[in-house]
Amino acid sequence: MGEWVHVGRNRSFAAPFCCGRAKAWDHTWKCGDFFDEYEWQSPNIPASFDPVDICNLLGNSTVLLIGDSTMEQFSATLVNSLWDGKCQNQITMGLSDTLVGRSYGNMNRGKVWSVLVEENKPDIVIVTVGAHILSDDASYIAIVDQVLSEMSEMQVIFPNMKFAWKTQSPGGCTKGIVSPKNATTAAIKRNFTEKSYGQDHYNWYEFYNRDLMLLNRLQEIGIPSLDMRMLYSRSDAHISSQSGRQLMRGTIDCLHMCLPGPLDVVGQLFHQLLLDFNLRQ
Repeated sequence: MGEWVHVGRNRSFAAPFCCGRAKAWDHTWKCGDFFDEYEWQSPNIPASFDPVDICNLLGNSTVLLIGDSTMEQFSATLVNSLWDGKCQNQITMGLSDTLVGRSYGNMNRGKVWSVLVEENKPDIVIVTVGAHILSDDASYIAIVDQVLSEMSEMQVIFPNMKFAWKTQSPGGCTKGIVSPKNATTAAIKRNFTEKSYGQDHYNWYEFYNRDLMLLNRLQEIGIPSLDMRMLYSRSDAHISSQSGRQLMRGTIDCLHMCLPGPLDVVGQLFHQLLLDFNLRQ
């Protein structure tokens, strides 16, 4: 529930990628030809962003984010967002393309998610998976079920550890924002599956249905989510959306987002997650 509201150049917040702050691992994520003129407004997240308030809420807790390069973008944005609250060093990123250490058609970088947890022993664990699962839906949901089962086992060992799951970062390139008042409509339209920029080579058209499958599983067992489905409207904000610009070796990127940009909403989503965790105690 919510909508992208046009605010022009008067955005209330943008996670800065400058001034000695944490940087995304790939410099191409900063798009010189893109300025986001929209803000996500929803009754389901705090209306304003204050890194000091969020860091006070986080306290001394540590956070481990586990996933692929889209989670690395999430991590870099969150770290930069919290910089002025001085808790940015409590956020750690662990690379794990498939979470379970098996290949499903497109890379399998990083460690198994549970190994990363055992190595870091964080207070809060947030995972995501999807872009590297090119096989069928049955394989995807089997991974989800395996990780959820392992989370239950891990909670016996670390009873105070909290778990959450981030939905996928949608893929696809369009010239303009799509259905800003209804991201579900944007997803159903499947603008992000048009065969421009080689988008038919990927599994982006499966993301939305898999998000629904995941959210259903999480609801069944009571694990909170960081719901990124508002980004289905923002296929205008990917690296190659505006100019079709190519990266190294002539590749096109219609998955990773321009930073700063719509992904700045992660600060408010993280704030809401901490509030939810406090309510569950």
